[in-house]
Parts: sequence; C-alpha cells; structure tokens
Amino acid sequence: MLNNSGPRYKRSQIEQQMNIDVIWCVIILIILCVIGAIGCKMWLASFVAASGNNNETFRIPYLPFEINPDYEGLLAFWTFVIIMQIMIPLSLYVTIELCKIMQVYHIHNCIDLYDSQTNKRTECRAMNITEELGQIQYVFSDKTGTLTENRMIFRRCTIVGVDYNHPETEEEKELTKIGGPVPYLQPNISLVENLNQTIESNQLSGSAEQIQEFFLVLAICNTVVVSATPHKDHMNASGVIELNDSDTSVTLVRPVVTDAIANGTDPASDRYARLTESRSITPSPPPNAPTSLPLKQTHVPSLSPISSSAETSPMSESPPMKLKAITPTARVKSLVAKLPKGPFKSNNKNKFNMNSVKFPKSLSQGSTPSDRRPIFEAESPDELALVNAAYSYDCCLINRSPNHVLVNVPGEGVVEYEVLKILPFDSNRKCMSVVVRKTGTQEVILYTKGADSSIMSSLAPCAPGSEEYRLREQTQHQLNVYARQGLRVLVMAKRKLDATDFSEWYSQHQECELSMENREKKIRESFGLLEHNLTLLGSTGIEDRLQEGVPEAIASLLQSGIVIWVLTGDKTETAINVAYSARLFNPQMDILRLTARSRDSAEACINFYLNEIEKQLNDVDYSIRSDRDKGRALVVDGKTLTFILDLRSNLTKPFLQLTKYCSSVLCCRATPLQKAFLVKVVKEELRMSTLAIGDGANDVSMIQMADVGVGICGQEGMQAVMASDFTIAKFRILEKLLLVHGHWNYDRLARMIIYFFYKNAAFVFLLFWYQLYCGFSGAVMIDEIYLMIYNLIFTALPPLAIGVYDKKIIDDLLLNYPRLYRHGRLGKGYKSYTFWIVMLDALYQSLVIFFVAKAAFWDSDVDVWVFGTTITSSCLFTMLLHCAIEIKSWTILHVLSIVISIGSFYVFAFAYNTVCVSCFGLPSNYWVIHMSMSTVQYYLITALTAVLALLPRFIYRVVENTVWPGEGVRVTLQYKEEKRRGENLLVTWSRSTSASSIFRYLTTTTTTTTTTTMTTTKTTSSSSGKNNPGSKGSTLKARKKLNAAVGILERNNPQERFGY
Repeated sequence: MLNNSGPRYKRSQIEQQMNIDVIWCVIILIILCVIGAIGCKMWLASFVAASGNNNETFRIPYLPFEINPDYEGLLAFWTFVIIMQIMIPLSLYVTIELCKIMQVYHIHNCIDLYDSQTNKRTECRAMNITEELGQIQYVFSDKTGTLTENRMIFRRCTIVGVDYNHPETEEEKELTKIGGPVPYLQPNISLVENLNQTIESNQLSGSAEQIQEFFLVLAICNTVVVSATPHKDHMNASGVIELNDSDTSVTLVRPVVTDAIANGTDPASDRYARLTESRSITPSPPPNAPTSLPLKQTHVPSLSPISSSAETSPMSESPPMKLKAITPTARVKSLVAKLPKGPFKSNNKNKFNMNSVKFPKSLSQGSTPSDRRPIFEAESPDELALVNAAYSYDCCLINRSPNHVLVNVPGEGVVEYEVLKILPFDSNRKCMSVVVRKTGTQEVILYTKGADSSIMSSLAPCAPGSEEYRLREQTQHQLNVYARQGLRVLVMAKRKLDATDFSEWYSQHQECELSMENREKKIRESFGLLEHNLTLLGSTGIEDRLQEGVPEAIASLLQSGIVIWVLTGDKTETAINVAYSARLFNPQMDILRLTARSRDSAEACINFYLNEIEKQLNDVDYSIRSDRDKGRALVVDGKTLTFILDLRSNLTKPFLQLTKYCSSVLCCRATPLQKAFLVKVVKEELRMSTLAIGDGANDVSMIQMADVGVGICGQEGMQAVMASDFTIAKFRILEKLLLVHGHWNYDRLARMIIYFFYKNAAFVFLLFWYQLYCGFSGAVMIDEIYLMIYNLIFTALPPLAIGVYDKKIIDDLLLNYPRLYRHGRLGKGYKSYTFWIVMLDALYQSLVIFFVAKAAFWDSDVDVWVFGTTITSSCLFTMLLHCAIEIKSWTILHVLSIVISIGSFYVFAFAYNTVCVSCFGLPSNYWVIHMSMSTVQYYLITALTAVLALLPRFIYRVVENTVWPGEGVRVTLQYKEEKRRGENLLVTWSRSTSASSIFRYLTTTTTTTTTTTMTTTKTTSSSSGKNNPGSKGSTLKARKKLNAAVGILERNNPQERFGY
C-alpha cells in the first residue's frame, strides 16, 4: 500500500455548479432586501412638507409617534431577509440527499448490475457523486484483473531457444464455459522427452542443466506456500470480517495421510502458523557475513512480488527477526520419510512418467487423498500459474519456510535450498530475485524473473554470433511472438555468485536498509549490484483472457464519446494485442506510437504527430473524406512515458494536446504512481471528468485521484474496493452503470435542481411585488404559516419524484444508442446560463400571478388574507403544472406527488382556517379559504393565471420537440412509433383463428396487400372450423408462434427498426 495517497473528498460537477448558483441566490436576496430597505426609507421620508420657512414632519398614518426613516430602513432590511429567506434553497440540500439515497438504492438492487457467477452486486460507497456517473469524459482502466479474468494459464515457454506450446484442451474449454477454476496443465510431450533424457543421463549437459534450473526458478522464485486447506477470505467489500459457524467451530477428526501432511502442511501449521514462524525465524546469514552489524532481512513481502507487468505491489521490508537454530538435515529426513510414492514417480530413478500422471477434472472437486496434489497458496495469479506449471513437470515445491525451501527436482529427488536473500519485486526494477544456496554446498546462486525489458538488458555481454547470442535472439523472437498473441511474458535468468562477494554485498546492503535518507533508492541501487551479468534460462507466456462482455462494453463507451485510457504494465506488443481483442483499437484506426529513447526524441515524435494532424484537419479534401471519422489511437511505451511525465521536460502539455485527437490511449509499462499522475494531469490540465477502474492495490492511488473511482472485486485483495466510490463485479457492468444509471441520475438531478430554484424564486418575487403597495413595510399578504410550510409540505414531493423516478429515455434505448450519453457528458442538462433563464421565467410567472389577481380584485373590498390565499393557490397550481410539463415519464408516483401536494394544501387550509381563530397572535384567519372558494373569481383567477404563466414555457417545449427535437426526443418518438406499429400488427394477427391462414399470412410476398390477406384469413378460418376438428389446437399453437414472432420483432436491434 505504499502507492496509496490517501482518500479525498469528492464533489460532482452538478454540486459545484449548484453551489455557485446558491451564491447567486444570496446575492439576489441581498439586492431585493437593499431595494426594500431603500424603498422603506424613501416612503417614510416622503411625509415631509414645507410650511413657510419651517419644515414640519407629518406623522405616519396610524403611528402616534415620530420615527427615524434611516433607522426604520435598516430594520426593514433585516425584515426582508427574514420573509424572503426562501430565496436561499436550504431544503434543496435535504432533497438532494434523499434523491441520492434512493438512486443508490436503485443501483444496488438493479438486477442487471448483479453478477451471478461471483454472487456480487454493485455497491455505492460514496453517496454524493451518483450523478457524476452521467458526466464521465475520460475512463482510465487497468488491464490485468480489470479487463481480463486474472485467471493465469501457463500457455507457452521457451527453454534453450526452443518453444514449447501448451494448447487449450477440451476439458479446459468446458471449465472455461462454466466459469470453473483453472485446470491442471497438460505437459508438452517434447519437453517431457527432453526432461527424461536429462534424468537418464548421469551427467547434465549445458542445455539439460538449463531445463532443470528453468523449472527450479518457476518453483522457488516466488512467495508461494503449500497449505493443507484452501484459504478463505472472510472480509467483505465493507471491510467487515464475516465468520460463519463452520469457520469458528473446532472439529476433531482422524488425521489422513496426504501430500499436505507429508509435506508438513497439516491444518495445525496453516498459513497463520507459518506467519508466526516467519516472525521468529530469520534466514541464516550468508557465508562469511560480518556479525558486527545487526541483521535485518528483507524477506517475504506482504504483497505479490512478481508480475510480468509492473502491476504488483511495491517492495516491502520485514522487521528484524531473531536468530533461531535449525537442523535442516533432520527436517528434510522427516519430510522425505513422509513423502508418498505418488503417481509422479516411477521405478526408474525419478524419471518423469507421462502416462502415470492423473489430472483431476477441476479444483472444485476438492483435494482428495487420491489426487495427492498439494494446495498452493499464492498472492499473485502469475506465481500460482508458474508453480503449477513446474509441478506438472514434476518439479514440485514441497515446503517453504522463511529460510529454507524444499523442492522435488527431477533427477535429484528432494533437494533443500537455503534462502539467503529475497529481492522483492518493485515497479522500477520490474523483476524479483532470490539468492539461495544448496544445502551441503557453498555455491550461491541468484535466480531472477521479471519483465523482458529488465532482464534482457541485464544479461552478461556475449560476442555476436556466439551460441549464447543465438539463444538470446531466438528467445527474444519468441517473446515477440508471445506478446503478439496477447500473452503475459516473463524472462528467467540466473547468476552464480562468489560467496565472498555476496558477503561484502550483504554487509553494504545492511547499511542501506538502516539508512534514514533515501532508503528506498539506496536499496534499489543495492539490488542492481546483484541483478546484472545474468545468464538467460528461458521465458514464459501466460494467458490471461478477457472477461465476458468487455469488447462490447468498451465499444459502447467509445461510441458514447468517452475517451478510454488503458494503463498497463505489460509489454507493448501484448498490450496492443489485448487492445484489439477488447475493441479498444479497430483496424480502421490510425495507430500513433510513441517509442522514444531520449527526451529530445520524445519531443520530436510528439511534435511530428501534432503537425501531421493539424495538416490533416486543415486539408479541405481530408475534411470531406470518410477517413476523418475512423479515429486515432495512441500507444506509449514505458520509457517514453517517463520522459513525458518528467516535469523538467515540459512535454506533458504537448502530450495531452496530442491525446485530445485520440479516442483511445494505451500506456504500457506504467507504474502505479504514473497511473495516478496521468489521471491528475488530465483532470487538471484538460478540465475533464475522469473515472478510474482497477482491481488491485497498485490501482488505489489512481482510483482515489479520479473524480469517480470504481473497484472490481477480483483476486488481488480488497484494497481497490475499499478505496473506491463504486464496487462492481465485472468490467461489463460499467456499461450500464454509466450509460443508463449515470444518464438517469444526472438528468434527474439537474432538472430537479433547476425546478427548485424556479419555485423558490417565483414565490419570493410574489412577496416583493406586494411591497410596492404596502410602502415597503415588510408586511406580507400570505399567511406566515404558509411561508413556513410552503417548501416543507406543499411543494416537497414533486421535485423528489423527478429526482428519483423520472426517466427521460428508457434503458434499452440508452444501451442501443450510446451517443445519447453525450447529453450528460457535455453537461447539457445544467449549464451555467440555465440558472438565469430559470430566474427570468420565475420573474415573469410571478408578475402574472400577482398582477392578474391584483387586477381581478381591483376596486373591491376584499381583505388582504383572501387576496393572499388566492395568490397562494394560483402560485401552487402554476408550479405544479410547471412540474408536470417537465416530467418526461409519468408513473403513479408522479401523479400521487402532485395530487398529495394539492390535497395537503386544501386539507391544511380548511383545517387551519376553521380551527384557528386567532392563532400565533395574528389577525383572525377564520374562514378565509371558505370565503375565497365561495366566489367565482377564485377559480377564474387560478385557471387564468396558470394558463398565462405557463404559456411561454409550453409553447417553447412544443416548438423545441417539433421543430428542433433533440436526439433523445427523436429516438424516443421513433421507438414509440415502431412500438405502436408492432401492437397494430399483433392486433391484426390475433384476429386470425386458423394456423394455416396465419402461416400463409406470414409467408405472403411483400406485394400482397393486407386486405387480400385478411380476406383469405376469414375464408380459410370458416372452412377450417367446420372440417378440421383439431383446428382449435392448431390455432392455439399458431398464436404462440405469432407471439414468439412479435417478441423477436420487439427484441430486434432498434437501429434496424428505426432505419438508422
């Protein structure tokens, strides 16, 4: 977790824009209050008249005392703040939180976001950014475990320049279809024969020794342990450890002699016991190691130290451990004595017998004594695949302790190696090494494996044309072949060390570990002193298949206009092959490759592509060719990426400018911190909304840096899930999460916020217009109790219904037309100018509501409470009808929200005006609503006000949807029209009662008219009903076939149905 930069608070773009508009509401409120205060002062100051040379101040009507206009104006300011505080939509924040809670509930319970294979559903861990899912512009994705299954299968290997293939078997295909575990490896016959020749010979040749040591590297250069029972992870996505009764109970059983027990890995010595042992036992010091320095052993890392792609955990150091005397010879004897004579040994001196190997069908069947196969527990799927591959060739890891490893080596039997030092993997070195010494000898050997870019450059120099040079060329050729096939490649190498030299290095390394400054850098440089002058042993190609639905999901996201970056640590050729398979790239794309070996070369390459693209864009012929729309993709290798991200190179901005012309970007050999930095620069420099998705600890910083972080529940722990905002089971779920739920959440919340600003502003403007007729005294014509519960009860439900249940476009259309996502991606639902349009609309509607009522009651003796109640009713009806215009999909909940709002107003008004004679010290409101509704004026004013106030908005919506319909409106109208045609066709077919007539109707040519068909149908129906006793049964069968045909018609691609 060294790459974890810590969590941060995230806010959506809508929330940021809404906060700005709330500030504008405060400013508008202050302006209204200042105008009111100035008006009050001026009105009071107007009661001054000249009487001769003296000034007399007339008393204000109904006030027996003199007042100070300035002081009264100041008091009026705060009075207006109190009565107009509705302008600041505090209840909006409460409503938004309720909407988001319900949106999270719908996401959590959506059956399409549930994965039955893993039994996991989508979880929202951050409830404040659900609407941000609808505004994503850039997606940054990890590859291994995110786009792929992270189920590593050992597919090919190269030893001594010879390629050995392990093709997919029929059994493996069946297991893959049902989502079963990784099947056991079927050994390559040619490699088995070479291995047997090695065993039969009394003296190992050079190539034979390489074959043996190749499998030895696979078996011991890792942190895999042998266990008696499979490990179960009891931590859920919330970080809670769940234990059932079977996990906590203790059962006494009769011990069974199996490989696990024979190997010293019975349940009593499970992984927790081994962990305890590792804290109390330290490896023996190297030969001639100085004893004056305290030993601090860098040993078993806490996370995976091996990956072909720089996508694993960083280096981890274990604390100092106490020395403990051990007797490896006695332990080896005891373990060897317990070793069963399983099917992997023949009577001919450990010779590998291909025919004696038994392959269990699946791991899900459990490990039985007949299987006699140890259970390997690895923190990395790569390591597990390599150890299983070695086991398939009888090079079996038997037991591992912090300072010793027992391995069954073909031709030698059980061999013990003393572990002197483990050099864990880190993303800079891109390799992992182990220093061992065979028990009983003084030979110290360094075994290493890692990325080809790291190992091949660290090999010992050799003369061109030599045998070693030829082997390296053949191996490199096979590596390129593996990469083009999309396999994850690893290279194995070794180095024989002099015991004295290693002792000196060990002493210097101890000083590096104890250093307080630049400790990691010094340790990395110290590792480099050992990991050079290597001897090549071979290479491997591991298959990691794409997850189901990944190509379709990526294609939909690209069609929606989202730019997708895949950040991987794999080899460039491997990543490109996977990109084509995942439809990140397509054959029509222009692939731009940045492969530079210096800073100047990277700059020249970027500038070249920028100039070429600008020339193409300015070319008239190019602008009218169809090639302009085929798109571009960018590929960046690891070294070039290092130059680009170097702040001293000033290449970041030109690089980002180049990526703006590309719909897909592939970054290879990227480290975890480089991933996070790429997300940061895109978000800050390009001002784009970003989403990062990953499944491992190395993706944590990237996930936390993005505006939206998505974690996948994979096989690399729960770190990514715990750091994410949303948790999904598979990458394909991201498609519906963004295109459907993201679109809905953004559109709903945007329209709900806009409506909230409108209704509050219109109500406040009504109070302001009344001040023109009351001398800006701060009096109101609406009862104060209505002012308090206006937002709380009368208008609370309709905005909530819009924000939770309204659907502008149905989910099928959103998935079939990914380009509809641009509505949210470009922020069309809530622009900065939308607020001012709403304010003008509210201003106009308030003018209509107030002055229509004022004109209707002109020159009448109606009191202020009847006038205010009438205005309140007109305002409520106008706002609810305004809400009805904005609702896109009517449901029973939308209807109930409006009905309940109207009903609550009248129920409360009747109860309040009936019971409350002189409540709250106010003048009598008794029977006000009754008197208002007893006149015809009340109903005419309410109806006329609603029509006049909403007429401009209604006309605008009609013209917009008719003359300039948006893409969503066009698609929806076409869908409804096609649906109506399908229903009419179903009605036509249902009139037929004969199977034969229906068959003729379905098979008629296009030139046959419907009238002729119906005539034939009626004639055949009557004759069939008389002469065929089984006509009724045939008719029922025919109707079922017709219903199935109509169902097929409805499930057809909407692009074909709508003529797209």
